[in-house]
Amino acid sequence: MRSLSYARVAAAALALVIVAPAFAADPPADKEAGNEETGGDDPAKFFLFHLDGVGFETAKADYSYCIDQSKGILSLRDKMPSGGGLLGALINGRMAQIDRFRMRNAAMRKCMGLLGYARYHYPQDEWKILVKEGDIVVDNHNKVDPEVVDRLARYASGPTPTTKRLEP
Repeated sequence: MRSLSYARVAAAALALVIVAPAFAADPPADKEAGNEETGGDDPAKFFLFHLDGVGFETAKADYSYCIDQSKGILSLRDKMPSGGGLLGALINGRMAQIDRFRMRNAAMRKCMGLLGYARYHYPQDEWKILVKEGDIVVDNHNKVDPEVVDRLARYASGPTPTTKRLEP
């Protein structure tokens, strides 16, 4: 009986070693290459806001307001328990992270759009540096980074971007 439990734990650990790196890795390059207009960058993920004539302090306040509205968003996966033991919990956790990211982006698009901001494509590599590998709302420690908010506000209040303007 005890050896059966050890066998289950060993099987779960082996599955974790095999499957977990696939969830942690960046998407394959061929999936990103599908969007010709933006050089493979996904405009649903990599964008910034801009408003002609807005001052830096106003843009910073607008970003701060919208970030406050968006940062507490939870996905349904966060609210519901997952089945499948440890492996199921790991997979569910990663899927919840993706859902939160998408939902926060949608909330930011809506909020900043209501304040009059236009959304512009931003290259993925530069975007990751700008937001310090986090997202447009929170960093990897689920905190709002004041330096990132300043960078976003500078972009929003700066000259009109030359990149493609995206639909709201």
